Parts: sequence; C-alpha cells; structure tokens
Amino acid sequence: MTTSVNRPPLEGLSCVNADCDQYGQSGQAPLIVRKSYGKDQIRYLRCRCCGAEFSERKLTGLWNCKIPEERAIRVGQPLAEGTSLKGTARLTTPHLDTVRRWAVKFGHHADRFHDQQAQDLEISTLEMDERHGYAETKAQPQWDAVSIDPSSKFLVQVEVGPRDATLIERLLRGRAQRLKDPQDLVLMTDGEASYRTLLPELFGVPYSPRQGSTGRFPKTPYRIPRTLAHVQIVKHRQGHKLEAVAIAKVHGSWRRLQQALDELGYQVPSKSDNREHVIR
Repeated sequence: MTTSVNRPPLEGLSCVNADCDQYGQSGQAPLIVRKSYGKDQIRYLRCRCCGAEFSERKLTGLWNCKIPEERAIRVGQPLAEGTSLKGTARLTTPHLDTVRRWAVKFGHHADRFHDQQAQDLEISTLEMDERHGYAETKAQPQWDAVSIDPSSKFLVQVEVGPRDATLIERLLRGRAQRLKDPQDLVLMTDGEASYRTLLPELFGVPYSPRQGSTGRFPKTPYRIPRTLAHVQIVKHRQGHKLEAVAIAKVHGSWRRLQQALDELGYQVPSKSDNREHVIR
C-alpha cells in the first residue's frame, strides 16, 4: 500500500549524521534509497558521503509516528492554526489523548525549528506583551510573554510561565540572541518594572568607570547607545474600561523613537491597536 502524501525530492534532503562533512547541506551529499517500509512506504536512505543510514523522517515532526501519516498531518494542520485540543479532536476524529500527545510532539519540533531558523534577524523595532491564559485546564494558569516585529508581525520569541522577573529575563535574553544588531533597536513594552531594570544589562554597552587604588570593585555599569530606545505604554483602567494610556520614555532618546514610529507609520507608540486617550 502506498501513501498519497507527496514525498520531497532527494535533492532537498540532507544527511542527518552530525559527523558527516555534508551534514545539513541539502543537495551536497547524494542520498540513495535503501528500501521503503511501512504502510506509508517511508524511504530508508543512505548517505554516500559517510555511509550513514536513516529514515527520511529523522529529525522531523513525524519521527516515530505511530499513526498513518495523512492522519498525523490532519491533526497538525488545525493545531497550527490555533484550534483547541478538543476542537481538533472533533474535526479530525482521533481521541483527545492522541491530539494532546501530538500537540506536544509538534510543539517541540516547531520550537527547535524556530531556534534554528530565527537567527541574525534584521529587526529594528519590537513590541512586547504578556497575555494571561491556561495550560490544559483552568487549574494551571500561565502567562504568555511574546516579542513581535510590528512591521511583519513575525513572532520573535515566546516564553511561558509565572509573570515575574524570570519570565521577562528569559524573553529579553532569548530575543537579544536572535537579533543581528540588538543595540540598534526600539522596544515598546508595558509598564512591567522588569523591562526597565533588565534592559541596560542585556542590551546596553558595558564600560569600566575610573577606579581608585582602594575599595571593592563596583557592579559593572552599562551605557545605552544612541541607537537603542525603550518606551513603556501603561494602560490606566477603571474596572474594565480603558481610561488613559501613559507613554514614558525609559531609555534612549525621543528622536530615535520618532524615527521608528515614522518607519512604522504610527502616530504614537503602542503594543496594540488601541491608541486613544494618550497622555505623556
């Protein structure tokens, strides 16, 4: 029995042996098909460069898949669109436990793929925000902290956990590692104090102040370069009603911030589409 799933051409695949000279270089190490196996007729490949043999699913989201390939893809597609676990189970008919297991499997693979691909990003403006939600049940409240490129809506970094300084530090540190030039950047965040205190250390330029002949060496100070700016947008609410939005420049200059706003076509800094009631 053959599968109707289209197989990628061998030229687009690469050796998965980390010790191979052609590791990860598609089209550079000629691969041959040793055999096909299973109901899905999965190809078992050999690298002519190093002699390693492996399944074409190795290091993919379908590695060790125990259900038919087409069914696994049907489960993954609604999950990728943001459909809930129960909604995906209703749409695709697998048991909820199967959907939950594959959501975790696909999620880990997507996380590794994002880490590999989202590097040396040429991004000059980022919006930061945190959103409250739940993990599986309402007995497990969590916060999603995200950083987004407002021009392309590309999701640069996501961190999940309690809303504290550790969560914000993971978000900032991970984002800084992905950018090509983390010091040529305008950040727009909410009023969380951790952004203000952590940004100089993670994005600033360390320098050594003049030292005397005695005394304990002080904590390393950091200078904010002219190409870096940070603005906080603090929303004031009366109950559930938004009363005003206060904008405060925390680091950098208004000139650098205005440059970013002009490039985005914004009138004022914002983390969302709600930009009325602005006070400075």
